[in-house]
Amino acid sequence: MIQFQSLRRCFGDFVALDSISCTIPSGATVGLIGPNGAGKTTAMRILTTLLAPTSGDVLVNGVSVHTNPQEATQRIGFMPDEFGKYEAMSAAEYLDFYARCHYIPEHQRSVLVSEMLDLVDLAHKRDDAVMGLSRGMMQRLSLARSLLHNPDVLVLDEPASGLDPRARIDLRGLLHELHRQGKTILISSHILSDLADICTHLMILERGRLVAFDTLDNLMHRAHQQRIIVKVLHDSPLIETIAHQQGFTCQPHPEHPHCYVLLGNHDEHAHAQLLHALIGAGVSVYDFSREAHSLEHAFLQVTSGTL
Repeated sequence: MIQFQSLRRCFGDFVALDSISCTIPSGATVGLIGPNGAGKTTAMRILTTLLAPTSGDVLVNGVSVHTNPQEATQRIGFMPDEFGKYEAMSAAEYLDFYARCHYIPEHQRSVLVSEMLDLVDLAHKRDDAVMGLSRGMMQRLSLARSLLHNPDVLVLDEPASGLDPRARIDLRGLLHELHRQGKTILISSHILSDLADICTHLMILERGRLVAFDTLDNLMHRAHQQRIIVKVLHDSPLIETIAHQQGFTCQPHPEHPHCYVLLGNHDEHAHAQLLHALIGAGVSVYDFSREAHSLEHAFLQVTSGTL
């Protein structure tokens, strides 16, 4: 659905994007992450036709954003990080205004505006002034605006910024629903825990370079060794011996007695065999757990931390 083709953007001598190339499949929800100054905003502005590339291109369902921006924008819904406010305009009038900008016929607009307000749970606020809405409501209204023309691609820049926990949960639910509807979503956010909950792929930029692009599962599997925490009633030299036989490294937990940390990239079958071998050897295991992967940990593994 989205193809970055050797995308490069320079501002004078500064290279903001350096030959970015990857292909985002249709229906994917992609988290665009990276340190401040990594090039995320520049990439999104080029994708949404707000900035021309120095070289290279981006194709949206086969349409170039550089040579054919008018057609490309009809396939893209963009939700910027700042909400543009209009005084003395209600939520319904706000959406109707942007529906006119997309040349949606008058007889369709009233129904469409109502549908969009229902989708983002703002039907009860349709006649309220936009200026009086909360930050979370403004974000939902902005998302509704980006969906008015039924785009194939949604580009969301820090959609959860400044939201309270309830509003963040509501936003995640909306994005899950849009994913189920088949939308291709590119979402930039510094809240990695939110991205881990909604994304199918990750695109990681650092210093203008693409350092990783893969499915969320593959990226986290490559970046982590599985950590198995084994707690026993009594220490035994058999624990380390059996762990090595099963392909794990073993070390005592640095903070807890009678507790061991086992490392290794293995699947659930290997974990079951390890537990079976420990119990079969008479090791008094009372807790055997696998630590959940952390997107924050994977991000630190992939990036160097250089600004």
